Amino acid sequence: MPLALQAAAHEYLGWLQLEANRSPNTVRAYDSEIRKLLGFLAANGHTLEVDTLRHDDLRAYQRHLAGRLKSPASRARALVAIRSWLRWIAREGLIDRDLSNGITLPKLEQRLPKPIDPDELTHLLAALPREKLPEKRDRALVQFLVSTGCRISEALALDRADFPRSGNRLVVTGKGAKQRSVYLTVDARAAIDEYLTAREDACLAMFINFDRAARDDRERRLTSAGARYIVKQIRQQLGAWSFKSPHVARHTAATTLLEVTGGDVRLVQEVLGHANLNTLQGYTKIVDSRKQEAYRLYQKFLDEKKDTAS
Repeated sequence: MPLALQAAAHEYLGWLQLEANRSPNTVRAYDSEIRKLLGFLAANGHTLEVDTLRHDDLRAYQRHLAGRLKSPASRARALVAIRSWLRWIAREGLIDRDLSNGITLPKLEQRLPKPIDPDELTHLLAALPREKLPEKRDRALVQFLVSTGCRISEALALDRADFPRSGNRLVVTGKGAKQRSVYLTVDARAAIDEYLTAREDACLAMFINFDRAARDDRERRLTSAGARYIVKQIRQQLGAWSFKSPHVARHTAATTLLEVTGGDVRLVQEVLGHANLNTLQGYTKIVDSRKQEAYRLYQKFLDEKKDTAS
């Protein structure tokens, strides 16, 4: 009996979640992209069975995406999900051919990550207000992100019990449910300690919102949207214009760590929880450009001294 594409998609998403340990966000994103492909096939008269799927169908969908999504990055995200699904179908023996080789990803322009300007960062950390409880939370969150380089999702998943009673090490859960140790600077630990000590609620979450509409403590965990709003407010109030999102703090931590460790890419890979060293290439280019600028200024200084001496 022919296997329906919808059934194959359901089995794949279960495998993705239970065996591949992919994050809920990844599973939802892949589910969405596969659904869009199936909708396109159905609208074009396809029987929606695995053994009737052909390269021509996939090429037609790629042309459809090219007309609908102008951003190459958006098209690439959609096609990566579909290609992964097709590889799984072939690997499971649900079809006698691997259709994933018919998926071609658009060439992406390599964009360097943009960390917070060093002078801006110094001003930002010094100027963060700390009088009111929400301000203490904001300060603790920013210090935590800059200190550890954690993803915002990793930070917001933490509970109060995760904060160490002593020392500066704590454990976060990253992509694929993989755990790793991260370390707090003295300032980050002090900011979090001050914030948690000032709280009088019973919510387990480390970072919470102060929305009075929350019906119980379970609804008070800060969301990613809430964190982005906090950063937006801080950026505008303190003039930290290069602090455009919570993720920029991660870029800043990675770049700074590479600089202070003399370019120890593997150490930074471990700290940030990256599975692939290639992900860090952008950071190394930033560090190299800063080194080049430093040597240019050094050479200029030497030339001026030489002119003065002569």
